[in-house]
Amino acid sequence: MPTPVFSLYQLDRPIGRDELLLELAKVPQRLMQLIGAIPAGQLDREPAPGEWSAFKTCLHLRDAAFVYSARFRWIVFDNDPPLPNYDEDNWVAAAHDAVSDLPEILEEIAASRRDLVRVLSRLPDAAWERTGRHEIIGPVVLDSYVRHQLAHEEMHLAQAGRALSPGSP
Repeated sequence: MPTPVFSLYQLDRPIGRDELLLELAKVPQRLMQLIGAIPAGQLDREPAPGEWSAFKTCLHLRDAAFVYSARFRWIVFDNDPPLPNYDEDNWVAAAHDAVSDLPEILEEIAASRRDLVRVLSRLPDAAWERTGRHEIIGPVVLDSYVRHQLAHEEMHLAQAGRALSPGSP
């Protein structure tokens, strides 16, 4: 069986570690600004068959915030730990959340992010070079993997914005 091909998401510009932490800290607020005043019916609308609605994108961002935070902690606190994959589509499909739960979901994202930024901001430079072994990606270095998470979130913020745009079906 061929090995799955995966590449880390890349930021559109180089940024230093302080800016990386600042941008990570801003993601929950940016998400709240994007979807905060949108009517429930529009949040749950799929822009195309098989594409996530803005609400399902929020569910994924919540799940990913928890998963990535746990992976980063393993990298920081264990020696070259295995990092399990998860089936993001199954997690979103199996969620029992409703659009009315959105304020709590957004707060879960924000709380997870506050904790992550607190942990990462206290790391010595050497810790950013620690590694883990993702079961699909293979070896990852904390610094590039945190950048991957931010780029991944940027992509999903844009996806949610497209799902909410008037031109979407």
